[in-house]
Amino acid sequence: MATSRLRKISFVFGGLVLLTVAALVWLVASFDPNAYKGLAIDWMKTERHRTLVIDGPIKLSVFPRLTVQLSAVTLSERDKPDTFAHLDDVSLSVAVMPLLRKRLEVDRIAARGLRATYRRAADGTTNIDDLLDKQKPKPTAEGGPKGEALAFDVQSIRFDDLRLTVHDALAKIDGDLAITTFSTGRLADQRESPIELDAQLALTQPALAGRLSGKTLLKLDLKTSSVALRDMQLAWAGDAFGIKALDTKVTGALAYDGAAGTLSADNLDARIGAVLGALRLDGSQVALKAFGYDPAKQQLSLDQLKVRIAGKQDGHPLKLDLDWPTLAVKGNTLSGGPVTGALSLQGPTAIDATFKSAAPKGNFERIEVPAFETTLKGSSGPRRLGGTVRSDLRLDVAGRVLSVEALAARLRIEEPSLQPLALNVNGRATASADAASWKLSGDINTNPFDTDGQVRLADKPMAITASANFKALDLNRLLPAASATTAPAASAPAGGGAGDAAPVDLSALKSMQGRLSLRAGTFAFRQYRAANLALDATLSGGVLRASPFAADLWKGRLDMAVTADAGANRVAAKGAATGIDVAALLKDVADKDLLEGRGRVSFDLDTAGRTVGQMKARLHGQAGLQLQDGAIKGINLAKQLRQARAALSMKADADTRATTTEKTDFSELSASFAITDGIARSSDLSVKSPFLRLGGEGLVDIPKSRIDYTVRATVAETSKGQGGAELAELRGVTIPVQLTGPLDAVAWRIRWSAVAADVLKSQVGKKVEEQLKDKLSERLGLPPRSASAPEGGASRPEDELKRKLRGLFK
Repeated sequence: MATSRLRKISFVFGGLVLLTVAALVWLVASFDPNAYKGLAIDWMKTERHRTLVIDGPIKLSVFPRLTVQLSAVTLSERDKPDTFAHLDDVSLSVAVMPLLRKRLEVDRIAARGLRATYRRAADGTTNIDDLLDKQKPKPTAEGGPKGEALAFDVQSIRFDDLRLTVHDALAKIDGDLAITTFSTGRLADQRESPIELDAQLALTQPALAGRLSGKTLLKLDLKTSSVALRDMQLAWAGDAFGIKALDTKVTGALAYDGAAGTLSADNLDARIGAVLGALRLDGSQVALKAFGYDPAKQQLSLDQLKVRIAGKQDGHPLKLDLDWPTLAVKGNTLSGGPVTGALSLQGPTAIDATFKSAAPKGNFERIEVPAFETTLKGSSGPRRLGGTVRSDLRLDVAGRVLSVEALAARLRIEEPSLQPLALNVNGRATASADAASWKLSGDINTNPFDTDGQVRLADKPMAITASANFKALDLNRLLPAASATTAPAASAPAGGGAGDAAPVDLSALKSMQGRLSLRAGTFAFRQYRAANLALDATLSGGVLRASPFAADLWKGRLDMAVTADAGANRVAAKGAATGIDVAALLKDVADKDLLEGRGRVSFDLDTAGRTVGQMKARLHGQAGLQLQDGAIKGINLAKQLRQARAALSMKADADTRATTTEKTDFSELSASFAITDGIARSSDLSVKSPFLRLGGEGLVDIPKSRIDYTVRATVAETSKGQGGAELAELRGVTIPVQLTGPLDAVAWRIRWSAVAADVLKSQVGKKVEEQLKDKLSERLGLPPRSASAPEGGASRPEDELKRKLRGLFK
């Protein structure tokens, strides 16, 4: 009975299976997938606002695997005619029965000739959001997502000739990715699969261009977001992140657990060749036998770290060796071996250094490498450098901060043209990916200094706050000698020279921001010598503002505010120098020898340009000076005016060239200048001396380094002073003196021809006046002028005349 029923059930089940198979056979035989092209095209147009074109046939099989094959497929961007993707051929084969168990078993995925463009804006929106149909899953009664995610199992993947263009503003990725071949074995969750890859990258952001190729065994764990690579044989050849001709081969194993945050490596070996500017690496190596990091268990291990850098710097051999045999950290316990290494560079610039440390100590939170000591010798041509640097290194693992504690540097620098420089530095410093700070003190050739500050690398642009105090700061001992282009502009020929073409580039001010404070008891830079230097500066948005900028300079005091704007390449300065030696100022600033004297120079100047010449030509502002007890260099007006009789008789102008041995003394001098487009104009010159009064007007052409100025000289009403007795005939006469030519060789022209008539009138008038006085004295009964009393004696005829005239009106 039971057997009979079992047979009946078997017959019924077998019949159902045969009926199902027959139905599937009929479905496959009668179903025409190409009839549904129009439906797919219309659905894409209506639901996704994209244009779908399928030029090739659609092939479909249903059982035992659902297989779809497409060819010549093109899809547009949403609401645009632009092509989003084009595919030459694609095939997908999926097992049907596992789908009922919520498993996606893909037999094979194959694609050829794919061209696609991926775009993501800064707000995170992409050009495939509509295709992904991003919708939140409906919550269940318990509040979780409805159902479970499909498990996946792919027997193989094969991609050929795939090209993807990426414009990702959020991730800052821009460029092209071309996959020549990509293939896998069975790819499933928590199952190891062989991977082979040959791809070309051409990214402009980040700068990455080259070929990535190789093979490895890949294992994925979707639940923990973990990935493991074993038996890696990967290679990169190309440019990467500013490194040229990077040729890297990596072998070994790497594993990352996303849920636990652990990272491990075994027998990792990287062989490196690269070009970094003048440095060329060839046959370099970084190797690790083992590495482990587990933050949850507070474990860190390192076994046999070996770094071997070999190459050439400017064509000269370079070698760096570093060894760290062991490091084992677990919670509060730490053990390991010391770090050792050496660095050598041959050639005109040579370095020979060794370094070592004591055994590390600390715990998982902080690893210390005590007594890290470097002994070095170096040379660059005739220059020599030697000494030792000793410190304790501390690594804050959680904060990723490296500290240099108990720093003690003892260095000696020898420069043939200078005295030997002994530098001693003590203090501490810290550094992380976001910031660095320091607090140092020491001395340079027994001159003490101290400095502290910080750099915020995470700021854009980076921000610097620093202060420094020096007893003596001589930059000439630290900086290279001045080149010809940095010499004072006055050394160039009149009208400009090679120095005017020297570039003025302030763009470096855009790369940082911050505050700087500098104090120095004595200071030297190029030809400048100062004392009690005080400088406070701020830098923001490419604009540097220095105020105060003060120092005891040129035997007086300079106090000014300076602004430099990188955006406009503009420089402005406003201030005054009081009690200064003007000859020293002119020598340092312009390499000129035009004036002597002590006093005040004020200025309010502004200019902009890309070269020194443009800066001169665009100079605007005002300047003024008031001097006492000095001299105008180049001419001795007293000497020249003593020759007045001969010059007046010939009515000829007197020309002379300025010489360093001649000068005109003065007790007071003042003048102001209005400067426009590099031309300084003045109309209020005032010079006083014991025998002369000078006024004048004219201009100084700063770009061409020329002067065109007319000085009006008037002999003072005194017979005293320099040459006064010989100039009585010129009293009250204004004598024009023209100054023209280059500032290095000013031509002085005394315009005697313009004053000869005035001098003659003056002399005739005096004679007539004397004759009238004599006649009037005779009528009044006064003694003649020749019989007048000597100076200091009885009253003169003039006095008697005045007395009698006053009596007439009583």
